[in-house]
Amino acid sequence: MTNMDEIATYERDLASMESRIESVFADADVGAELPQADLDMLDVCFSMASGLVGVFVATNDDVAKWLEKVHDAASGNPGDCGVVQQMLGSLLFHKGDALDVYAPEEGFIARNGERAYVMFHRLLFGHDVLATGRGLMPYNPFELMYQQKGLMGIVQAVRHLLADTMSKQGLPVPGSSYLDTEREGGRPWNRIIDWVQELSIEAGGDKKMAQEIYSHMFTIRAQDIAAGGLVAFLVGCYAKSRAIEDPVRKAQIELVGTGVAFFGQAALGAVRQKGVPYINNAMAPQLVKAYGGLLAASAKRTKRLEERTERLCTAADRQIMRHDRISEEVAAIVQTPVSDDEASASISSLIGYLEGR
Repeated sequence: MTNMDEIATYERDLASMESRIESVFADADVGAELPQADLDMLDVCFSMASGLVGVFVATNDDVAKWLEKVHDAASGNPGDCGVVQQMLGSLLFHKGDALDVYAPEEGFIARNGERAYVMFHRLLFGHDVLATGRGLMPYNPFELMYQQKGLMGIVQAVRHLLADTMSKQGLPVPGSSYLDTEREGGRPWNRIIDWVQELSIEAGGDKKMAQEIYSHMFTIRAQDIAAGGLVAFLVGCYAKSRAIEDPVRKAQIELVGTGVAFFGQAALGAVRQKGVPYINNAMAPQLVKAYGGLLAASAKRTKRLEERTERLCTAADRQIMRHDRISEEVAAIVQTPVSDDEASASISSLIGYLEGR
């Protein structure tokens, strides 16, 4: 084979090598394509619909009345309760518990032992799960019930608190007892009462809306819990039904559904309460979790992309260096007069390099 024949053979090998360079990304072991994280139209529609279902459940008067009858049955006042409501009331029965200290002539008792403002008696005694300290009696509901009934009192405290979430007013938000104060003459009070009364005056010109505002801004209500749980259930079922595995996409769907439910409820409350929103305290942690989940999933995805990009850049640099070496060898062979033996040796060296020898 002549020198020119060997060069022609090499040029064919070079063309083959260039086609291999074009497939560098496959050779670089950069992994499969990342799954699509963008929401499609069905994702958006279903997640928003799930949120609206949550708004409906959390603000529906019929649901509130049904739950209130369960609380009435649990308090020993079954009235015209249905069979299911009576069964739930029996499971959550709490009449006579130390959490509700009531004297026929004095009314409900507050943490300082004085008569409590009846509209806010749970706020002022026995229902804050984070309460500490003691006066005439312990402030914490679990400690109160343990003192009354021993170990079974702790179980009874759970039953009582669950039942109170079904009442019209709801259960005070944890930590509310740390806002306790007193008025003239030692009358027990809480700063939350001042806040809701001020909001009522601003919204309606008087204090008539104070209890309604309080129950929808500073309590935990079973109706709100049910709404949040239903949204999470619907979103989870949707993701499974469509086999959605990408964590970013799943987090986006969860955040849209939860966000629509939370802020939709707040907006509806603002309409009903003349500018004062409903705050679903039970759903707030769920919203924070959804947002945090999206941030975490996005951060993990970004890190994977950065690692993949670094591998691609390394592989591309390696191929560029390889291509430059090939170009230098070809130029040296074509342009430099050499003997047949030297040309054959150079070509053999280059072919060996191309073949990875």
